[in-house]
Amino acid sequence: MSAYRPLDEEIRLLWDLLVKMNLLVDEQLADAIDAVTTCDLEKAQRVRDRDDEVDKLELDVDHQCERILALHTPVAVDLRLILTAVKLNTDLERIGDHAKNLAKLTPRLEGCTGLVGETRILETADAARALLRDAQDAFIKRDRLLARRVIAHDRNVDALHRETVDRLLELVREDPEHAGPLVHLVVMSRAIERIADYAVNIAETVVFLIEGVDIRHRKLQRGPHQETPAEEA
Repeated sequence: MSAYRPLDEEIRLLWDLLVKMNLLVDEQLADAIDAVTTCDLEKAQRVRDRDDEVDKLELDVDHQCERILALHTPVAVDLRLILTAVKLNTDLERIGDHAKNLAKLTPRLEGCTGLVGETRILETADAARALLRDAQDAFIKRDRLLARRVIAHDRNVDALHRETVDRLLELVREDPEHAGPLVHLVVMSRAIERIADYAVNIAETVVFLIEGVDIRHRKLQRGPHQETPAEEA
C-alpha cells in the first residue's frame, strides 16, 4: 500500500477542477451549436452569460497548478500532470471563447436560418464536438489509443469545413442579398474548425501525459540527419 502524500490531495483537487471545466465547455459548445441551428437567441445569450464561469475555472486551475509547484516541487509523472493541466486549461478556455463567439453571431442569422441547411456547417459542428468529447474522454480515462484516434480524425473536420466554405462562397454569388449572414456563417465554420484543432491539442497532451512523448510538430523534432518520410514530405 502506497504511503499518503499531501501532494495527492492537491492533485485530486486539480483533477476535479479539470473535469468540471471539461463538462462546462462541452455544455457551452452543445448549447452554442443548438442556438445556431434554431437561431435560439435566449440559448445564445445563456452561452455568453456563462463564459465568465469558464474564465473563473481557468483561473482556478492556474492557481491550483501554481500552488502545487510552489508547495510540493513535483517531479516525473506528477510534473507531467501539472504541465498537462496548464496546456489543457488553455485549450479548453479557447474552445469556450469560440462557443461564445458562435453565440454572439447567432442573432445575425435571425430570419435566415434556412441558409444553415444549405451548407454542411452543422455536420462540421457535430464532427468537431464528437472530436472534443473523445479528447475529453481520453483525458479522463487516460486512454492514449482514443487520443491518437482523435488526432487521426481531425482531417474529416477540415474537409467538411472546406466544403462548407466553398458552398457559402457559391451562395454569396447566387444570392448577394444575403451576403451578410453568409459571411457570418463562414466565420462560424472557421470557429468550429478551430475548436476541432483545440480538441487535437488536448489529444496530443493526453499522449504526452500517458507516454511522456511530445508528438506535436514532429517534423521539427527530427535530428538534422534524419530524412523526412515520403508521406510527410
